[in-house]
Amino acid sequence: PSQEIWEDFSMSFTPAVREVVDFAKRILGFRQLSEQDQVGLLKAGTFEVLMVRFASLFDVAEHTVTFLSGRRYSLGALGALGAGELLNAMCEFSEKLAALRLDRDEMSLFTAVVLVSADRSGIQDLDSVEALQEHLIQALRDLVTRNHGHNGATTFTKLLLKLPELRSLNN
Repeated sequence: PSQEIWEDFSMSFTPAVREVVDFAKRILGFRQLSEQDQVGLLKAGTFEVLMVRFASLFDVAEHTVTFLSGRRYSLGALGALGAGELLNAMCEFSEKLAALRLDRDEMSLFTAVVLVSADRSGIQDLDSVEALQEHLIQALRDLVTRNHGHNGATTFTKLLLKLPELRSLNN
C-alpha cells in the first residue's frame, strides 16, 4: 500500500504544480511582472499555494485526503510513510482554513495573495510586486467583507493570519 500511495502522490504532484503556474498566469497583473519576478514568486510560493489547495482535499470529518486521482487515503496511512509531523501541521492548517467557510472566489483571491508576496527573496521590481499584492489584498478584503457581513472584518483578519502559518509550513 505504501508504494501505491507514493505512486499516486507522484502522479498528483506534477499536475498540481502545473496548475499553480496556470493559476498564476490568470492573476490579473501577474504577467505584467518581469519574468524573473514571476519565476521567483512561483519558486518561493508554490508549496504554500499547494497547502491552500490541500485544504480543499482534506476531509475534516473523516480525516482523509483525496488525491487528484480521486483515491482517498487516511491520515494514518499517509503518516505511516514518515511525514507524520508535517502532515499533522498541514491538517491543522486545513481545519482552521475550512472553519472560515470561504467560497470559491474568496479562496482563489486568498491563493493569489499567498503567491504574490513582496517579501520573497530575490524580487527585482519590488514596487510592482507590492502594488499587485496590495491590489489583491484590497480585493480580498472587499469580497470577504461583502460576503461575511458583520463577521467580515474578523474573517479577513483571521485569513491574513494564515499567511505566517503558511510560511512556517513552507520553512
